[in-house]
Amino acid sequence: MTFKHHIAGVTLAVLAIAACGDRDKAENTMMGDSVAATSNSGGTLSGDDVDIEGLELGRAVGTDGKIAEKMGEFRTTDTIVAVVETGENEAGKELRARWTYGDAEQLIEEQRQTVAAGEKARSTFRLAKASAWPVGTYHVRIFHNEKEVKSADYTVK
Repeated sequence: MTFKHHIAGVTLAVLAIAACGDRDKAENTMMGDSVAATSNSGGTLSGDDVDIEGLELGRAVGTDGKIAEKMGEFRTTDTIVAVVETGENEAGKELRARWTYGDAEQLIEEQRQTVAAGEKARSTFRLAKASAWPVGTYHVRIFHNEKEVKSADYTVK
C-alpha cells in the first residue's frame, strides 16, 4: 500500500466516524491514538492494546478506588496519587508510570503495575518524598508496551 492510499484510508475512516457523531474518536483516529481502540458499539481491542478511560491526580484515594479530590496543584509535603481507569482488558497487561520534574523531565521514579482483568479496573500509583518536593512543574506519563497512552501535568507550590 502506498503512502497516498494509507492517507486516503485514514481520511475515510475519520470521515465515517465523524459522520456517526463520535467526534472525539474521529480526532483520536486522525492522531493515531490507541486510546480510542474501542468503539461505542462494544468493539474489542487488539491483543496488544490497553483500554485507558482516564487518568486523575489527587492526594488520596476514596473507598471506591477513585481519586477522592481531583487536583493539579499540590503542596511541597503532599503524596501525589495517580489513578488510571481502564475498561475491559485481558489478564497480564502492564502499565508503567513515569514521574518526571521540570521542562527537562528529570526522572523521579518509574513504577509498574499489572492491570486487573475484567470490565473495569483502577491502577493506583503513588509518589511520596521524605523531604519537601521542589516547587515547579511535574509530569506523570502512563505507558503500555513502551507506548505513552495517557499523561498529566501538575504543579507543586
